[in-house]
Amino acid sequence: MTILLTIVLSFLAFALIIWALMHMRTPRFRMERRDFLKGLEDVIAGQADENEWRVLVGYPMRHDPELEALRLECLAIEEDEYTGGQTYLFTEAGLEKLREQRHRLLALINQEKY
Repeated sequence: MTILLTIVLSFLAFALIIWALMHMRTPRFRMERRDFLKGLEDVIAGQADENEWRVLVGYPMRHDPELEALRLECLAIEEDEYTGGQTYLFTEAGLEKLREQRHRLLALINQEKY
């Protein structure tokens, strides 16, 4: 009788664990436009390091097609203008291109308010 009770309780515990794992969701990283703007401004001001840049442009923005297009343009700028310097991560031309992207992003943010 105790063996049968042990088997039933073990099965129930196992089933509960499997059920809980099936219903857990993986954490999602979702960057919003204002977060991207803040990161971009930090890079332009020379206040961001390489890791912050990687976090900024390293994750696809599938939830926001305009932001994803902007992220891809920032990656294209990185290919040509990235220096990885101590203060500024980009050349002056690269910083100017990032400023243009910042202006586009500001327009998108202002557009979503209306």
